[in-house]
Amino acid sequence: MTIPRKFFFGFGAFFLFLLLVFLKVNISARNEYQKAEKALQNNDLKQAITHFNRAIHWYSPESKAVKNSIQALWEIGLQAEKSGNYTLALQAFRILRSSLYSARSFYIPYSDWVRKCESRIAAIIARKEKAHPQEKEIPFKNRREEVLKILKTKTEPDVLWSLICEIGFIGWIGCSIGLIFRAFTGPRGFNPGQALGWGIFIILFYALWVVGMLKA
Repeated sequence: MTIPRKFFFGFGAFFLFLLLVFLKVNISARNEYQKAEKALQNNDLKQAITHFNRAIHWYSPESKAVKNSIQALWEIGLQAEKSGNYTLALQAFRILRSSLYSARSFYIPYSDWVRKCESRIAAIIARKEKAHPQEKEIPFKNRREEVLKILKTKTEPDVLWSLICEIGFIGWIGCSIGLIFRAFTGPRGFNPGQALGWGIFIILFYALWVVGMLKA
């Protein structure tokens, strides 16, 4: 059985789309990291944290810009905590933690960094709570454990909905490519029947993708 030429065109178009998305993500992450480094050199920690955060949001596996941004946010947090600037330290650790959670799918990337951030956040909050009269009698360890318990409340993604989200996205892109090659490139030009069929699947997969993102 001969494989239709349109299959190869469709597969090639889908592969090209994924490649372009991958390049876009990596280039954007690198640009944000460079902006953060420039802000750091100017001692503008607020802007540096903002751009490091954005770089991590452009997550892709093994991205050097993402790895460097994680390390940079961690160092900012440690230095701020060491100097007694607990507000800045909490901001850096919380942003790093939330950035990694935002990049999750059916797994959380760099989960060890999430645990490290939670440990520092809990220690800082417990230390600050000691200043309140009602907290002075509670041992530091107990205050820290209570904060950690709250931070570790189930936040991991729902595996089933994450998979549904991935299926919806791939199906949406695949059907869009199918619409182009089956409804617009036939011998008679535009084919309304093919357009309707592929259009329905595009809507269904797109809706599946959106619902998956909301539920995951």
